[in-house]
Amino acid sequence: MAMISVWNGQSNDAITDCHAVVLCGGAGRRMGARKELLDFNGEPLLFRLCRSLSNIARQLTVVTDVKREYDFLPREVRVIADQVADFGPVAGICAGMAASSFPLQLVVACDYPLAGPQVWRALADTLALHPEADAVLPEVGGKLHPLCALYRSRTLATWQAALDGGNKRVMAATERMRIVSWVPEDGATNALMNMNTPEDYRLAKERLRL
Repeated sequence: MAMISVWNGQSNDAITDCHAVVLCGGAGRRMGARKELLDFNGEPLLFRLCRSLSNIARQLTVVTDVKREYDFLPREVRVIADQVADFGPVAGICAGMAASSFPLQLVVACDYPLAGPQVWRALADTLALHPEADAVLPEVGGKLHPLCALYRSRTLATWQAALDGGNKRVMAATERMRIVSWVPEDGATNALMNMNTPEDYRLAKERLRL
């Protein structure tokens, strides 16, 4: 079933049962600015990321540390606040997943400015091959990326247990799940670049121009 994108009115390759959770709760202390508002080719990173996710997700929810207004986003993109303040990504994931009944939950943090439809589709295709798995996480150089990953909605119980238990470690929650990894081809590894500092921001913009 095709989805009509809220961005350009064109039919795209959306997954019928996928909800995207975009995490923007970080204060960006190392960056010195909020990451989701950083400029990429004349548009805020959050807009760029949501536009990309609209190619695969039927519904988008942005989760912030406190309720914010992002006037540049289409009305169809829902913005909500974390369930628990200052708890980090686990609280954001809980809030985002709880906001949708779709069986697939694509969780993406604003740390991944270069990820796009190629990544989203690869994650979905990989999970489809593993019906027994709870999630598929990208793996680059032996490192898993749980904040740019596709989860089944049933994992909400695991995330909520971590939140209720006061455990902020994202990997601690994923270790309680049945995980499969997706290893991108060499040419796609840049898409999983993690951006935390001004130097990372400079490098991401440079790679975007290549």
